[in-house]
Formats: sequence, structure tokens, C-alpha cells
Amino acid sequence: MKTKLLLLLLCAFSIVNAQIIWDFKTGVEGWGAYGGDIAPSWDNSDNLVCNYQITGNYPTIYNDQPLNVANVNYFYLKFTATNWPKASVLVNIQFEIGGNNYYANQTMNVASGEFQFNIRTEVQHTWSVLPATGTTSRIRIEIPHNSEVGGSNWSTASLKIDKIAFTSSLTTGSSNELKSEIKTYFDKNSNSIILQGADYCPIKVFDVTGKLVKSVDNYSTPIETRDFKNGIYILKIFSDKQIVTSKIDIF
Repeated sequence: MKTKLLLLLLCAFSIVNAQIIWDFKTGVEGWGAYGGDIAPSWDNSDNLVCNYQITGNYPTIYNDQPLNVANVNYFYLKFTATNWPKASVLVNIQFEIGGNNYYANQTMNVASGEFQFNIRTEVQHTWSVLPATGTTSRIRIEIPHNSEVGGSNWSTASLKIDKIAFTSSLTTGSSNELKSEIKTYFDKNSNSIILQGADYCPIKVFDVTGKLVKSVDNYSTPIETRDFKNGIYILKIFSDKQIVTSKIDIF
């Protein structure tokens, strides 16, 4: 019992302090936009789509999910840019912590498809240094920075975002190594979802519309699915290394 309790506490602590990864498997995952400069939507295929219709010169998306910056060093973006008027742009990351705003900027090559930099050391034009500790109340990403907007036609530009991540170390687009540590499958005989490598961590189950259908605070036994309709479901597994997303076919 003591061992289980210790594992539970360790897992909960790690979730608070671990990296956060959004991979848009179930929808926009809490991301919105300011003003009318970007119109964000979900393409029902694991992407956040940002269509540009810039009028106020601040094309900013944001998320209110708290992020403990103590272990955050890197920002990562996996994307596809369409009809962009510039080959490279300055990207602005902003953290709201305790009523203060902290910024980090870096130049993104639009054609590369992946963008990653150390928000503590590889910073251009920074207004303030990210503190060693603190929890955000809001994360803002300005793509591109407002200084890059003027003099260009953005009316047909769009950005299809496959992944946004804030991590403690360098990451990759697929994160296959991390995901391979957790296995998920549906057991027809017991009408349950079984996970391996996810003990004592929170699990959320969504249907294909993004509706939460089941939430498990601390996974230790198979997830009962007798009340589920047949079809595809999305699991979000809040492991001690990342938020892992997995698709399950219940039949």
C-alpha cells in the first residue's frame, strides 16, 4: 500500500512539473486566438489549422493550461505553412506568470516544417528573462511577431499545426521513444481498455467528437467499456514524461 501511495504521489508531482505536449488528436485542446488576426479550427485529422486574416497585426494563439516553467527549456512546433509571404519570421513566446509577462523570441524557417529553440539561451530581442520557477496562467504564441506582419499579403496564408510542445529537453515530432513505453489495447472478452506502463496516472477517454466520456484519476485496473458505443475513442494518458495520446477501436 505504501509503495502504491508513493508511486501515486511521484506520478502526480511529475505531471505538474513535466513537459506539456499538444498533438490535437481530440480537437483544438484549449487553444484560442486574440482578435480577428487568426481564425483557428480543428481539421478532424490531428491538426490545429490557423487561417490568417490579419487586421490588427497581432496574430496570437493562446492556451490557459498551467505550465510549471521550472523544468521547461525548449519550445517545439511541428507545422505545415501554406501561402506564406515570407521565408522566415520571428516567433514570439509569452508566458504570463504572477501578473508579469515574460517573452522569448526566435526566427523560424517557414519551409522547414519543424521549429525548436531553447527559450532560455537561444533568444533574440528578449524583453525579460524567463524565471527559474513559476506557473503560467496563460501561454501566448505570436506567429509571426507583429514586426513581421507589415508590407505583406497574409489573406491566403495558413498554418497547419501538428504539435506544440514545451519540454525540458530536445524533442522530436513523433516522440516515438516516449510513446513506445505505454501500450494500449481493447480486450473484447472483458469489455475493457487495458494499458501497460501507465500505472497510477490519470487517463481521460474522449469520443471522436472530442467529448469526454470517462475520466480515471489513477489508472490501476482495466477501464470498463460496457456502456461505450462501438467506434473509435481517444485516450489521453498523463504520464510522468508527457501527455500521450492513443486511439482505441472498441467493437
